[in-house]
Amino acid sequence: MSSNKKNRVKSIEMLSDKSPFIFVEAYKSLRTNLQFSSISNQYKKIIVTSSVPGEGKSTVAINMAISLVDSGNKVLLIDCDLRKPMIQKYLHLNNLKGGGLTNILSNTEKTEQCIYFLSDTGLNVITSGPIPPNPAEILGSKKMEDMIKDLESKYDYIVFDTPPVSVVTDAAVLSKFCDGVILVIKQKFTDRGSAQLAKRTLENVGANIIGCVLNQFKAGQSSKSYAYYNYKKYNYSYK
Repeated sequence: MSSNKKNRVKSIEMLSDKSPFIFVEAYKSLRTNLQFSSISNQYKKIIVTSSVPGEGKSTVAINMAISLVDSGNKVLLIDCDLRKPMIQKYLHLNNLKGGGLTNILSNTEKTEQCIYFLSDTGLNVITSGPIPPNPAEILGSKKMEDMIKDLESKYDYIVFDTPPVSVVTDAAVLSKFCDGVILVIKQKFTDRGSAQLAKRTLENVGANIIGCVLNQFKAGQSSKSYAYYNYKKYNYSYK
């Protein structure tokens, strides 16, 4: 396999003024549900995870963050997938000279040196940094907690992209520092057992599951009814 094929990353559809109407409206709906859900509870630090790999959690995290920016918020997106980080690749930030999250937590870089402002989207981003041998331990550390406390006073929302919760414990560990978790489930991809395991894993650590995004949701037979996700407030259980 050539090096070009090895380095090739599939592109994702990102919110922009050229996005299809239904795509934009889908994320507006997610944003509205999130904001109305937080009227009585402050959901400022939000984890986005999935049950298994391949469900589109990073895409949802990026576009949800952009949608929040579009409504006038100052938003920070942090790539906390310290096993298979995709934010830097999806946002085409491969030529960054500075560090990322693991550099901050290992005290080799200052936080402000690792925050990148993307003028095309208005997003502030912290990439993953070098992949460590102990991701869950790092994400659950006092240093991580202190960094989040410092950042939350500077942003309206902080969105954390984390690994699939049925595979590793990283999202569950990080949830103790955050206000809520959004679980991404891909239609006709995720099996019931994996979804149930993800739910139980989060509930067992007291995580606040505030919503479920059904990614690649097909509302009807007509192609015009195709939606990119369906958001439901998480007030039910799987049977």
